[in-house]
Amino acid sequence: MKTRRYIPTFVMMISGLLLISCLLPGMIPLNQTPAADVMPTMEKDANKVIEALANNKVVRLETLAKEQYTDQDASKPGTITYSPTITDDTPTYFSYGWCTTSEDILTKNFEHIKVSLYFDDKQLGKDVVHPLSFTRTDGLVCADFGVLMTDWTDGEYTLKAVATFDDKINDGIADYPAGDYVFVYNVTVKKGENTSLTPSPSP
Repeated sequence: MKTRRYIPTFVMMISGLLLISCLLPGMIPLNQTPAADVMPTMEKDANKVIEALANNKVVRLETLAKEQYTDQDASKPGTITYSPTITDDTPTYFSYGWCTTSEDILTKNFEHIKVSLYFDDKQLGKDVVHPLSFTRTDGLVCADFGVLMTDWTDGEYTLKAVATFDDKINDGIADYPAGDYVFVYNVTVKKGENTSLTPSPSP
């Protein structure tokens, strides 16, 4: 079940969030991150990520975009594109998540799912991509792989989450074909723009 299904209730359910840093070792390879001068700050302390999520002190990237998609849009391989605009210093959360009807199904699903997160075509490593798990109040069991980012510099960036299914899987509700499920975020950062016009002095 795609993470987009639980976006509206994600923070409400976060009280049951548990860090599972050893979830499926090797799923997210540790690669060197891009140069710091074009990168926002990415939180390395998983406990701080959990705290920010639990206290509703973050905004998910897709909620800053005008595009909206249905569950069916995300139920097959392909690319979904968002165009979020960041205008303030609220921490942003970039992630890929998956929910199933049981822990056993979740574990079995991830035997066939590989998750990778990218920033400007550079794969992010497990020092900043934190695997989290939690159970929703409706009983669905979820895994989320996310990056908490702050201190963006004005400009344009491309972020991408890729979940590769090497076989057809079932989340306990529906079947999902094998293939690449890609979520692209074309991010525009326009912080500190002066929206008020200052009158020019009279000649």
